Amino acid sequence: MRDMGQARKPVKVTAKSVFEVNHSRLGIGVFSRPLLDAECRNFRKAWEMEAMPGFEDFQVDKSRVSFLASPERVPDAWNRIDSLLASTTQNVKKAS
Repeated sequence: MRDMGQARKPVKVTAKSVFEVNHSRLGIGVFSRPLLDAECRNFRKAWEMEAMPGFEDFQVDKSRVSFLASPERVPDAWNRIDSLLASTTQNVKKAS
């Protein structure tokens, strides 16, 4: 059993895929562990509050994130996802 005082491991994108879709790119990233419900909500809220130009669509669930963006925005998207994961998952505790 895990010690509840122990911090959860930070979430990272462990696998990235990018596919061409018409004149856009579909990016799919798989997380290193499933997000908790609160982490998932915080991530969505943070992404929506600071929407970046050039993104057509975005989805996040407990195990992965996906986005549709112009080709030149793909590197920015991965950087943004890494940043948001770090900030939205660090202080969330598992509900008992």
